[in-house]
Amino acid sequence: MIKLIKVIFLSMILISCGTKENSGKKNSVKENSKNNDVVKTDNDTSALSHYKLDSTVPQILKLPPSLKEISGITFTPDGRLFGMQDESSVVYQIDISSGEIIKKFAVGSSVMKGDFEDIEFVNGNFYLIKSNGDLYEFKEAGENEYSDYVLHETELKQSFDVEGLCYDGKTNSLLLACKGNSGTGNADEKAIYSFSLDTKKLEPKPRFTIPLSGFKKEFNPSGIKKHPVKNTFFVIAANGNELIELSEDGIIIDRESLNPKIHEQPEGIAFSKNNELLISNEGKSGKGYIVIYPYHVK
Repeated sequence: MIKLIKVIFLSMILISCGTKENSGKKNSVKENSKNNDVVKTDNDTSALSHYKLDSTVPQILKLPPSLKEISGITFTPDGRLFGMQDESSVVYQIDISSGEIIKKFAVGSSVMKGDFEDIEFVNGNFYLIKSNGDLYEFKEAGENEYSDYVLHETELKQSFDVEGLCYDGKTNSLLLACKGNSGTGNADEKAIYSFSLDTKKLEPKPRFTIPLSGFKKEFNPSGIKKHPVKNTFFVIAANGNELIELSEDGIIIDRESLNPKIHEQPEGIAFSKNNELLISNEGKSGKGYIVIYPYHVK
């Protein structure tokens, strides 16, 4: 009889513990569902977790005065780095080891002035985006030469304030990240639109929307690039000093704050052939510069 009572008592304890553990798991799931703006994933999915963005001594590539207001950066398949600053149509080839300018050329029959924001290289062509949604397609030119261009006018006007540009090979499209109006009627989100390189037309609805409810500070996208290993999308914000990672479905799977002492005004993103993460920064207090983070294999 005593043994039977002990067995029943132990069973009740085990059931009680199991209930508490299950209850804890339910609460955890419920808490995550409340804050579903960020869905943390394992390291095999997140590319952002492979970069030590908390480093206080990252590699910094200082740039010449002409690139003080550097904006977008991009690599060509042969590993050459190109960038531009946000006041003219001049494109610069940058020495990845010294930061010096190797050459520069202009888009158009003369140097165009305007609010140029980002640059991308796709299948032998460069693409340059302005904040009013105008997209310029052109070939590389020689030192101090001019390159003819084809202008693609999108439906994204100045109120959208387009800042980021990247290529998505899976859909053969360019993604345009908007700092301003989302075009959805919802002021509490930012939008990323898709421009098809097959039809040379903009999709009318955003490819992704980024909800702002999960951000303590403002998050205004200033750059976007697709990760070469994980095929996720990195979106950086100068206003907010933060970097987020989106899945191919547009879900925020990771995010990291950027050290404001290192990143005065982060504007552009690029990935090297070695999968290094490069972040271009406008030089508020001096010269523009690029911060380089190695890709760590886990």
